[in-house]
Amino acid sequence: MKVVTMLCVIGSLLMVTTNLAFGWSLEEAAKPYAGTTIRFITETTPPSYWIEEVLPEFEKATGIKVIVERQAHPHLEEKALMDFAAGTGIYDVFNFDYSWTGKYVKAGYIVPLEPFMNSELADPNNDLSDFYKSMWEGTMWDGKVYGYPFDSVIEYLFWNKAIFDKYGVPGPPKTPDEWMESMQKLNHPPELYGVGMQAKRHLSIVCEWLNILWAFDGALWDENYNVTLNNENGLKATEFYKKMAEYAPPGVTTWTWDDVNTALQQGKVAQAIQWDENYSSMEDPNESLVVGQMRYAPVPSARKDGKPVSHYGGSSLGIPTSSKHKEAAFLFIQWATSYDIQRRGVGKGASPTRRSIYQIPEFREKYPSFAVTDMLGEVTMWRPRIPEWDDMVEVLALELNSVVAGTKNAKDALDNAAKQIDEILRKGGYKQ
Repeated sequence: MKVVTMLCVIGSLLMVTTNLAFGWSLEEAAKPYAGTTIRFITETTPPSYWIEEVLPEFEKATGIKVIVERQAHPHLEEKALMDFAAGTGIYDVFNFDYSWTGKYVKAGYIVPLEPFMNSELADPNNDLSDFYKSMWEGTMWDGKVYGYPFDSVIEYLFWNKAIFDKYGVPGPPKTPDEWMESMQKLNHPPELYGVGMQAKRHLSIVCEWLNILWAFDGALWDENYNVTLNNENGLKATEFYKKMAEYAPPGVTTWTWDDVNTALQQGKVAQAIQWDENYSSMEDPNESLVVGQMRYAPVPSARKDGKPVSHYGGSSLGIPTSSKHKEAAFLFIQWATSYDIQRRGVGKGASPTRRSIYQIPEFREKYPSFAVTDMLGEVTMWRPRIPEWDDMVEVLALELNSVVAGTKNAKDALDNAAKQIDEILRKGGYKQ
């Protein structure tokens, strides 16, 4: 019996020694799951294209086949919800907006990742503290981790230095007054417009307007959930937003972030609020006419606290509760958000969520947006993460689009939005 016990102890020691000697590897961790096929549903974004480009590396190393399904933002959630609600388990990895976290957790549709993070599947060399703290917090709910940060996606001002210099306009503008003055001076239609806008009845208009609201010291509601978006600051912000349209191309009430990006690349607009994940598209000579011209800055602001204005809209990779291949899914998530994959993807679509990558001098020199994203990464502002937010987006998108289109004045639109959002908050139990 003692001999058997000793042999067991020696065997255990040999296993520990072997693990220490050879360390963790993706190939070894994935061996039990070789031959598995997982499905990854993601928004159609530059980072998703980069991941698909390097996907053969993961598949070769693990033997795990990954099927990627890209969807535009509105359809991503529709497809995912149908699967999650039915419990069919079609998808194994879900690219979710940080503002959806609470909704999916409360519905029981995504699982906490700690069981995988504390298992042999976890790469001990994966430095989780390298993720921006704010982006990591966006993956959490009630103290539990539900995803790994996938793309940074911070919205701030893109401004074309060559155009500003040509017309003798100093940049970047730092206050709303300076910003509006620059729009006026740079507006030379139809060749050039002072600003681009993403003012379609869509999430895009709400995201863009929130920057303006925050820049005027406004807020959707106070700490007691009393709606304040229609107060004096909210009205000033919305009237400013409407005036921007005077210096924007015709038809911006049908534009989203995609249209703004194209206009920036073509040099048709001098500046616009845009998501930082599009930095590399400005420097791609195959699709951009403004290579080397674009610069970046916080949204011009009149905030009393001096806090720089930007809008975090990043997303995470999580695992649906209904997935039948959770372990393989975790290995994919860990790989897709790793330092190596994010670093190699710079300039090829990746939108890193790791601070160390933004510190690399050669990247900061080639991509001026990196210094701004790094500066804003820990202080960027968030839209609400409550489950009712999507209903509020519908309300705000309709009212704001009506203001820019000129079919409703700012006060009436804000009052109507405030009334509906107050009701949503009451129904949600946030206030009496």
